[in-house]
Amino acid sequence: MPRNLADDIAAECFDHGSCGVHTEDSGAQVRLNVYFEAPAGELQTLNAALIKGLSAAGLWPDGARVLRGDVELERDWNEAWKEFYRPVWATESIVVHPPWLPVTVAAGQMAIAIDPAMAFGTGGHESTQLALQAIEYSDCCGRRCLDIGTGSGVLSIALVRLGAQHVTAVDIDPVVVDNAKTNFRANLGAETARTRLFTGGIDCVHGEWFDVIVANIESHLLRPLLPAIAAALRPDGVALFSGLLESEGERFTEWLADAGLSVAKTWSKNNWFSCSSRAHS
Repeated sequence: MPRNLADDIAAECFDHGSCGVHTEDSGAQVRLNVYFEAPAGELQTLNAALIKGLSAAGLWPDGARVLRGDVELERDWNEAWKEFYRPVWATESIVVHPPWLPVTVAAGQMAIAIDPAMAFGTGGHESTQLALQAIEYSDCCGRRCLDIGTGSGVLSIALVRLGAQHVTAVDIDPVVVDNAKTNFRANLGAETARTRLFTGGIDCVHGEWFDVIVANIESHLLRPLLPAIAAALRPDGVALFSGLLESEGERFTEWLADAGLSVAKTWSKNNWFSCSSRAHS
């Protein structure tokens, strides 16, 4: 399918109950492998529901007729998916890699080892790469930072390694928080003392102020958090947002304005963008 449709189609599949998506590049085209937890006898019903949903959303490619499906036997997915993970240069100076594939870096470069488990943030997705670009651009040295929806913890690790005085990370999924703890210890060692990790949302730090706030979260989940993010941001602080589709840019800017924030700089890659924002002057 065309590359520019892949993310929207994946989102539509998640709305229909997908438990995982894997994208394979093939030049200008991509192959989308979508996984569902469903009995074999429900394949035809699932196929019809997906075609109906994609058609209604205007995402059913011209000339397409059917979705091809097969039954995948249950197995240890944490082990099976290891074959898909490779070192990724998320920025020109930050490489994210799985622990079983070590990477040698030059002076001024940073290698972050991420055991993916079930958490988001292995460096392969544009939103993580753009978030890391935004962090590199922003001065976090000696500053108090908040990472909302930390996932694998990769952004928090980068903040600490780039000199943040302290990083607080939150995520609503306790399994993800356990994974982030593992990655913190593996990458930061004694510097883990400069971090806090909570199971929950931004309400975990109610009443605290931060110099840098990072949120790599889908827009529909991020929107209700914007007022609280603005309230937790110091007057001269910066909020960094990623996980946003370029098609949402104008609407997201309006949401920021409603929360008292304005865009300072943007970064983009493929169909995704990230931005830095500050409080209205």
